[in-house]
Amino acid sequence: MTQLPEDAFTLWFNCNKDQKKDGHYWASAEVPVEELRKMFEWAKTAERVQNQKGDDCVKLRANLMPRQSKAGNDYLLMAMSDQKPRAAESSNDDAPF
Repeated sequence: MTQLPEDAFTLWFNCNKDQKKDGHYWASAEVPVEELRKMFEWAKTAERVQNQKGDDCVKLRANLMPRQSKAGNDYLLMAMSDQKPRAAESSNDDAPF
């Protein structure tokens, strides 16, 4: 299995269901200043891409994981970090084709 580099930074968010709009969520986070510093340092040298508006951007990734609070409320836990390149698919030299 391919080992990916460690995350340059990680930001954690609790995504809660909006009680007024079906299918909508809102998020809140207490982000450590140290993680923001890591993100800023990473962004200075990260690969740049252009969005549809032509803005200079960096790519992030996020993972949403279902959770339940101690009070029994369902929510999504989101972890956001720097985007890693896809792991190269392993090739098998013994493949018959």
